Amino acid sequence: MNRKTLLVPFAASALLLAFCGSAAAAENAALKKCMDGANTTADMVNCNAKEAKVQDERLNKAYKTALAAQEGDRKQKLQDVQRLWLKYRDANCAFAGSATGGTIDQVNGSGCLLDMTQTRAQELEDLVGP
Repeated sequence: MNRKTLLVPFAASALLLAFCGSAAAAENAALKKCMDGANTTADMVNCNAKEAKVQDERLNKAYKTALAAQEGDRKQKLQDVQRLWLKYRDANCAFAGSATGGTIDQVNGSGCLLDMTQTRAQELEDLVGP
């Protein structure tokens, strides 16, 4: 194996880690503090999982509020879109969490789940407004 072949998977995993774990941590003091104290892959995954639970609760609340605000066929369309989004999120993060075959994949996958859930919660909140 040549050096260039070895660098491609490493660069891809570094890019995924930067993409999947940094957005949520940069905006969330509790997550940043948890990640700053994380010494192992399991610690990092646990930090992501803890915050993902918070964001999932936020997502569910935002979804219920947005759904209640819809009228006519828009209610069914939002339900359909949300079901598709959940499938996409899960598939996308499973893909992100299997890029290298190494332990960093666990961090990438859990970070992806967190970031996507947080972003979707914001999208749903924005449907209704403040």
